[in-house]
Amino acid sequence: MVRALSRSVFIMFLFDLTLISLSTSFWCEFFNIPDSITMFILFSTVITGIITVFLKGHYKIREFNINRKNSYLLFEGMLFTNIPAAIILFLFLRNMNSIYFLSANIMTIYFSLFIYRMFFHFYLFNIKKIKNILIIGTGKDAKLIADEIMNKFALRMNVVGFFEDINNKEEYILDANSKIFRNSENLSKIIKDNQIDIVIITIQRTMEDNLLTKMIFEIPRKVKVYQIADFYELVTGKLFVDSKTINWLFYNFMDNRSLFYDITKRLFDIISALIILTVTFPILLYVGIRVKLTDGGSPIYTQNRIGRQGKPFKCYKLRTMYNNNYVPKNVEHGGYAESQDKDDRVIPFCKFVRKARFDEIPQMINILKGEMSIVGPRTEWEDLVKIYSKEIPYYQCRQWVKTGWTGWAQINQGHCISNDDISEKLRFDLYYLKHRNVFWEMCILIKAIFLAVGGRHG
Repeated sequence: MVRALSRSVFIMFLFDLTLISLSTSFWCEFFNIPDSITMFILFSTVITGIITVFLKGHYKIREFNINRKNSYLLFEGMLFTNIPAAIILFLFLRNMNSIYFLSANIMTIYFSLFIYRMFFHFYLFNIKKIKNILIIGTGKDAKLIADEIMNKFALRMNVVGFFEDINNKEEYILDANSKIFRNSENLSKIIKDNQIDIVIITIQRTMEDNLLTKMIFEIPRKVKVYQIADFYELVTGKLFVDSKTINWLFYNFMDNRSLFYDITKRLFDIISALIILTVTFPILLYVGIRVKLTDGGSPIYTQNRIGRQGKPFKCYKLRTMYNNNYVPKNVEHGGYAESQDKDDRVIPFCKFVRKARFDEIPQMINILKGEMSIVGPRTEWEDLVKIYSKEIPYYQCRQWVKTGWTGWAQINQGHCISNDDISEKLRFDLYYLKHRNVFWEMCILIKAIFLAVGGRHG
């Protein structure tokens, strides 16, 4: 997404690839790892390392920062990176050199990537040229995109001002200190004097020929021009929602319907569900027995959820609350009590079960039955869907596809309570509808598993 705005992600990827390769090669030779397994170790470490760094969010350039959390996630990622090498060494070597190699490689890769990121952080926030942006329009959409840009500090973009739309019927809602250039001013001079790099057009109506002609002749070739909807997607990973973009989404969705995609996605759902059920079955059995012994109630229960085309179905879940405590609180206000971290209805030993999302693994049964998918918009309570459909514009568009065990919205935003949060989450869901493909969905699933294991999945 953001690669269209910045080459930094590609440069960081090349550095990571080089540093992981050099470290692994050096320590393999230093500790006399046999040549017969060195290539397997090198290949598995590099591939796992790049995937892990990606899944840990270190290539999200629009949110890049060096802080304690990201430093920990990087170290955690380097532990995951060396797991394949540890398995290979355990199977074929089993000596102290294996332990020395793993320890040295983990620390070398971690510190080299961390130091590089510190230099990159300094470059990004102190040296890299700031891109100046001119926004055409002065209404609410202009303010929306300006706020998004200014909140993404790592993108190094600055909104210079707003070019007046004299035919705009909306009231100006910009900040008092916002710079507004009048329509009568020469646009090319404004761009030259303010060293504008990007122009964003926020006018949603059909523009008049005189305005179009003005922009054609007065915006230089070197300046990039974006519609607000396209630029919004680039910097947020969400769909810009209004009546026009929803109509575009409809045509995009209809044009991209594919039997090959449907078959491939169904196979992906079945294989993934079977693997997840097989791997987690011992944990589910253990938790289920403990829940049963706690209060005598059934460890598995069902809830009425809404799926594709608005059809209700019985969603399977592992019970983590005391028996008969699964009534959502404040549903009429959009509250979703089950998603709260601090809830006295939760059985104490089940708190991590909920954080790691083990309670939702029985939904694999729904996936095998074809009622849900591995990746898609989150499946919601039947009563909540009725409320959101009335109060949130275009909410029913989520029902174009099967609901998912995880999804683009879940790994980016997590659980929501207020209608404003639900509206934001809807933008992620609609972005998924527009760009869905099986390879991307595989990446979403892998990242969801990483987040769930760390107790950070929404």
